[in-house]
Amino acid sequence: MNHYEHEIIADDTSLQLNFKPIRSVNGYSPLHWHSHLEVILILDGYLTAFVSEKKYTLKRDDMLVINPGELHSTRGFGEVTYLLLQIPRDYLDKATDQSSLLHFQTYFPFITRNSTQKKLRECLLQLLEIYTKKEDGYQLYFSSVTYCFLYILYRNHSEKITRERKEKDNRNLERIEETIRYIKNNYRRDISLEEASGLVHISPEYFCRLFKKYTGQTLGEYVNAVRMLHFYHDLALTSYSVGDLMEQNGIRNYKAFIRLFKETYHTTPAKLRKKLRVGQAQGPNPD
Repeated sequence: MNHYEHEIIADDTSLQLNFKPIRSVNGYSPLHWHSHLEVILILDGYLTAFVSEKKYTLKRDDMLVINPGELHSTRGFGEVTYLLLQIPRDYLDKATDQSSLLHFQTYFPFITRNSTQKKLRECLLQLLEIYTKKEDGYQLYFSSVTYCFLYILYRNHSEKITRERKEKDNRNLERIEETIRYIKNNYRRDISLEEASGLVHISPEYFCRLFKKYTGQTLGEYVNAVRMLHFYHDLALTSYSVGDLMEQNGIRNYKAFIRLFKETYHTTPAKLRKKLRVGQAQGPNPD
């Protein structure tokens, strides 16, 4: 069974990585992780991202780099256009020793750009041009520019972490993964802090700090986010009333939920359902 917290990326077989320009409207990618290095370059609009315990607000020409294994989520505001580059571990393994111990800089705001950040942006835009034209032999050209991008990133915006830190991060990630799987399977009922912390055999106090660090959310906030995703999915695909859908998805507090829904999608469930029926809005699949 594929769990949405571990995203399975379908690489382009000819490029051996995943690259695409993306346009979304109020798009939301829930908390997940993967073994690819992920790069996002905003072309237009605004996007917020949680990477581990930090929140970033990205606007045009800002870039985000998400290291392999890092839990992250993204949310767009209105219409957002961006480039997505996801590079498998093999690329890094071929290019440098001990790639598993590399940690790349995460946030590259355009306002603080320097010469190397400018080159990174130019590489991504060049990849877009190559990918769009797809001239004869474009795969070779695309690969060379990708390696150029990685070289600049490696030489100027990376550090090596210790094996001890890597092992600790892996242990904590396993705890968070187990908790997220459990929430996915039990989100319709109340999940207490004691229940969640007991699942991974740590104290409630340590669990709170750990979960907040890796997800950017409290346990309650994350459970509500999962419920919201399933509610959205059901809203689009069924004709059940809003009240029935709330009950089916474990939502108890109507006023708090409607407030959260409006903050997330900038409209009411009834109005959003109408837009979804005519294909004017996009949203995530909870699976």
